[in-house]
Amino acid sequence: MKRCIAVALLFFGGVCLAQFPPDGRPQGRAAYPESEAAAAWRGLAASYVRTALKDQTLDKDPAFNARVDAVMAAVGAAVAAIDPRFAYASWKAILIEDFGHGAAAFPGETILVDAKFVRTLQLNDDELALILAHEAAHVVAGHATMKLSFMAEFLGKEKVPTAGTALMEFLAKDSYAAAFHPTAQLQEREADAVGAAIYFATGYDTQRALRLFDKLALLESGEAGAVTDAHDPAAIRKQAVCAVIAELQRIHARRDSVRR
Repeated sequence: MKRCIAVALLFFGGVCLAQFPPDGRPQGRAAYPESEAAAAWRGLAASYVRTALKDQTLDKDPAFNARVDAVMAAVGAAVAAIDPRFAYASWKAILIEDFGHGAAAFPGETILVDAKFVRTLQLNDDELALILAHEAAHVVAGHATMKLSFMAEFLGKEKVPTAGTALMEFLAKDSYAAAFHPTAQLQEREADAVGAAIYFATGYDTQRALRLFDKLALLESGEAGAVTDAHDPAAIRKQAVCAVIAELQRIHARRDSVRR
């Protein structure tokens, strides 16, 4: 396990820096302090949980919650081993029925997971770990903060003077999401690559996990609105994740052969 983490760490920095072309992501400093941006997103996550409590849609199955907690702990440990910023982070996955998204990550190391989505796809622990690793990668890469910086640049910071106002404005109009879509696509590709490195460090079974993309491909075939999704098609994502893991396995094998 320690060797896997060391190999992922070597690869991790390169993946984070290489995914975006020079003009493919916001440059320069964030528009809002990181703490302010994170607080705005944490507030949104808390509002989802409050609504779920009110609507009684928090999943209360003890065995189901325990299984998800165990997988989240393994993914969180992998993130901590790879990125020292998260050495003492306490990751949590919260199950909400009919959340409307497969999963969504928020600063504060919180991932909201659609319980119906997990059950419908009959996700095993390996597949669930891959999803949680992808979502954790969004937090590691700071994608939520970039979204707010985009709003400040798009509208002018005088119109969205705080991170909270930028977030509320972004959520208010679909047109902002449409304008952000090219960057969102790049973020999803980065999350797939970084998430693959995180997943590799967990030690879960790769072949079992990759079946996730076959299940997602079946979902895509029946979704009329899939073109608005920032994710690449499942088949392309599977190839990208396979490529990252294969490279990590090659590095791992070379390191082992040198030790011998």
